[in-house]
Amino acid sequence: MGLLKQYLAALGFLTRLGPVAVNPDMAASVPLFPVVGLTLGAVLAIPFALGLFSGHPLAGAWAYAVGNLALTRGLHLDGFADVADAWGSLARGERFFTIMKDSRIGAFGGMALVVAVSGQICLGAETLSQGLVWALAVAPMVGRAGAVVLMRVCRDLVRPGLGALFLPGATCGNTAFVVLFSLALSGGLLGLRATLWGCLLAGVVVWTLARMARKNGGVNGDFLGAAIVGCELAVLAGGVL
Repeated sequence: MGLLKQYLAALGFLTRLGPVAVNPDMAASVPLFPVVGLTLGAVLAIPFALGLFSGHPLAGAWAYAVGNLALTRGLHLDGFADVADAWGSLARGERFFTIMKDSRIGAFGGMALVVAVSGQICLGAETLSQGLVWALAVAPMVGRAGAVVLMRVCRDLVRPGLGALFLPGATCGNTAFVVLFSLALSGGLLGLRATLWGCLLAGVVVWTLARMARKNGGVNGDFLGAAIVGCELAVLAGGVL
């Protein structure tokens, strides 16, 4: 029952698919992040596996992007845009995080949203046209695994906020489980070539965000959201390469 409660807590926080937990131990749910991602991915991908928008990959990819946005409340895209605004400002340190926490979206945040959503649609259409339907399920799983890896490598840079509730759960053992689980499922569903490309590109995303966090002295929930979105796009791109 403890494992189920942790799963439901993560599901309710990261998506609209689960109940909103009251006072959950969010750190304990960290190793289940990729399981939550796979759940979300399966909900999004199964209709296409059953023939939805068959022969119309662009329309299908648009539906996938809209479904992903709706089922996550745009939570991760918001973090992606906030990180882009702070990065684009060329600010450093506390000024970087002040810009990141500003509720108003700037030019770089707007451009980041266009890149992210158009990337999901274009790359999703390419994967669907190649018959890689399950890439749409694997992408959310690897996205959340990437967030756990980022937490692990930046565990000494925690800042106040929601992200601080999760970082203690990114232990060495939990991170190893997350990586191995994601690699095994990706390899089984996508094959070796797409998995290697996707993981390589996801690694670049995590490395870039970790480097940015270290330059500015902290990591928070917006960084984790950016890692999820960036790694999702990496998997879809890996399916195309």
